[in-house]
Amino acid sequence: MRAARYHGRCDVRIEDVAEPDPGPDEVKLRVAFNGICGSDLHEYYSGPSACPTTPHPMTGAQIPVILGHELSGVVTAIGARVTDVHEGDQVAVEPLVTCGHCASCRSGRYHLCSRLAIHGLSTGGGGLAEYTVVNRSMVHRLPPNVTLAHGALVEPMSVALHAVRRAGAQAGQTAVVHGAGPIGIGALLALRAQNVDVIVVEPSPVRRDSAVALGAVHALDPSAVDVVTAIRQLTGGLGAAVAIEAAGAPASLQTALATTAIQGTVVVVAVHERPVELPPLSLLAGELTITGSVAYCNDFPAVIESMATGAYPVDPWVSTISLDDLVDFGFPALRDGDAVKILVDLGAP
Repeated sequence: MRAARYHGRCDVRIEDVAEPDPGPDEVKLRVAFNGICGSDLHEYYSGPSACPTTPHPMTGAQIPVILGHELSGVVTAIGARVTDVHEGDQVAVEPLVTCGHCASCRSGRYHLCSRLAIHGLSTGGGGLAEYTVVNRSMVHRLPPNVTLAHGALVEPMSVALHAVRRAGAQAGQTAVVHGAGPIGIGALLALRAQNVDVIVVEPSPVRRDSAVALGAVHALDPSAVDVVTAIRQLTGGLGAAVAIEAAGAPASLQTALATTAIQGTVVVVAVHERPVELPPLSLLAGELTITGSVAYCNDFPAVIESMATGAYPVDPWVSTISLDDLVDFGFPALRDGDAVKILVDLGAP
């Protein structure tokens, strides 16, 4: 089968590899779609980071590995001990592989597992392949009215929903989403579903237009306006109740701290590649709460249920490409802000 294998920084190759077979507790999928994630961009342009260069302590995987952790597919085979998933089922994959024994796993916070591995980064296999095999516990069946394209969006939308839940915004409040990439758009959609007014800050005109089309009350270009002044004016001088920092840029975090209301909350969900300086006065004078958000924990079912009600439209922000276009088009388009979300079509019906 064909697969995109990561060999190191700026080195992803479309290769022919052996087709996997499921073990007793596993499910084999014909992959339908796999989204390109910001984590994939970090690995490609700045890594290796999440992709292990020495054997992973739980999976034993190391580069080269097949990329792809935002995936949907059709079940083609099941292991001998799998009884509640069947061939032909359409599913989304929750790609976290956990030990089940550490303090975080025992307390139900499995996304903080001390030995965490991620399918498509640190397991060897991944969704940027024609077939993949995952544990039964990782698959979520899709309702009939949720498409396989939507299924590949469940993972990033769960990342965004988890961040929004950590922010604790209430209906009628105003939130600012910094960065209108896939996670920022997901946060916008989750906040709008809670009747929160959303201001988006994003330099890319393509992404600003998508944010407005999806319900942002304002989309500010930080290269054209004084964002701090604009947000203060739009919030009657008070600032936003919450901020979602999904851009991963130091300036975005500084702006979030400067435009969040007294005793408000700033949630950092983006990956920052460089150290960030936090101004103590902003934190102290406003009694701000700044917190992180990583991955998801029991968020997949809520996202899938919302998708079934039409809460996550794919227009105008989702586009598709072929596996052959991944390196020459997909990665650069996302890096440069020329696209919002790109799904790789792997060809499953």
